[in-house]
Amino acid sequence: MSQELSTLPQAILVQWCLISHTNIGKTSLTRTLLGQDVGDIRDAPHVTDTAEGHTLVQTAEGDVLTLWDTPGFGDSVRLYQRLRQHSNPMGWFLTNLWDRWRDKPFWMSQRAMQAARDSADVVLYLVNAAEDPADAGYLDAEMHLLQWLGKPVVVLLNQTGMPQTTEQQARDLRAWSTALAPYTPMVRNVVALDAFTRSWIHEQRLFQVVQPTIAADKQAGYQRLVQAWESSNQARFEASMQAVANLLVEAAQWSEPIDAPGGALNWNTLKSAISASPSTPDNTPESLAMQRLLKHLQQQDLRTTQTLLQLHQLDGKVAGHIHAQLREYFTIHQPLDSRQMGLWGALTTGAAGGLGADLAAGGLTMGAGALLGALAGAVTFASAAFGINKLRGQAKHQVNLNDEFLDTALHTSLLKYLAIAHFGRGQGTFSESDTPAHWATQVTEQTAPHRQALHALWAQLREAAASTSSDAAQTTTEATEKLQRLLAHIMLSTLQSLYPAPEQLSLDHA
Repeated sequence: MSQELSTLPQAILVQWCLISHTNIGKTSLTRTLLGQDVGDIRDAPHVTDTAEGHTLVQTAEGDVLTLWDTPGFGDSVRLYQRLRQHSNPMGWFLTNLWDRWRDKPFWMSQRAMQAARDSADVVLYLVNAAEDPADAGYLDAEMHLLQWLGKPVVVLLNQTGMPQTTEQQARDLRAWSTALAPYTPMVRNVVALDAFTRSWIHEQRLFQVVQPTIAADKQAGYQRLVQAWESSNQARFEASMQAVANLLVEAAQWSEPIDAPGGALNWNTLKSAISASPSTPDNTPESLAMQRLLKHLQQQDLRTTQTLLQLHQLDGKVAGHIHAQLREYFTIHQPLDSRQMGLWGALTTGAAGGLGADLAAGGLTMGAGALLGALAGAVTFASAAFGINKLRGQAKHQVNLNDEFLDTALHTSLLKYLAIAHFGRGQGTFSESDTPAHWATQVTEQTAPHRQALHALWAQLREAAASTSSDAAQTTTEATEKLQRLLAHIMLSTLQSLYPAPEQLSLDHA
């Protein structure tokens, strides 16, 4: 038994300590990383007045990564001026009894320094990235305070504002790396990690950047912690892509019947449905079917959004927003009634710009929309229609979504995923907002090469939904799995484009 115990990996404790000037966002970042509403958040100095440790990661082997949220530095310039007069500045400062009420900045700073000295393997020092380093009058004083601690420091660029382009983020990193170069080797690296606009890509990079600062005897345990964190991120990502894939499968396969008495078509009704403005509702059977389909998809979209919020440990009640321009995105499939062939043929005889052209321009198709306007007569038209009807296997009028709508639903769903995955818990209840333009551009660029494969999947899913074959369910399952893998590939490519591996900046020569 003793030999078996000796072969077990030794559990280790690693501790990160968040330190910054007051009101820079330590508690907001703590909440985001933990996925818990810890501490108090207000736009005021000295909101956090005690050092609190929280378990960030724990492994099956018993390794623990603790994240410390500390009070912000107060009057750090005055504090530095006082401390530099003493031969043992940190010892003098930490043993003094500072009054919590009469000298709160010094008392708060003492709590932060004490937590870092006693607990930290590494100090994570937050700065306001929206601020020019030259304007941060507290920076030099606080760097000297941290130097007296003798701990390795990784600087986090927080409060960056809206999600940044690659170029904007690189400029900030260069500016702060240059400003912090005089404080090497204490400052080991500079990383962008905003409390509100970071993604799990940023978080994983932080874990990797910190690793060289961890003591050699803790390296094996720290690697297990990194793997546990990355496994958690991967599982959440895969579940998110599965939720989006399920929504798109539902969108591709769902159809609504068009209530047409006796199965016969009324040309005036159909023409009204085609030509009506997308913003003008009407009560035609076609329009009512479209509205039912839209309502169903809105409910599914809401469920998907709630799933994504839960996966990312966010709160929020968000209405599902599917584009309301129905005519542009819907396709009506009409199994043509043989009793109406004479009428349809007469309308299309010798008229390339007749009914067929209207159908194509209106976003409707009879299975051969471009062909209808070129048909020579009623007999030929009737023959072609029967062939199409038989090929499609449709026995009733129905409305479903066309490829263009499904492409748009995919694009919108991936943008929604990005918005939720970047939303910092410290912001409060999740709310939808406009996504950055460069997100939409990247999603479009990464999706484009896969358009043909996606359209093949949409067709496969529709066919499976319409089929009565015993293999239909298996076909749907296989198409869903393929769609999920494709979505994951598109989104990972998008994230890699949004956040390429940062250039290696040497702080010695920044």
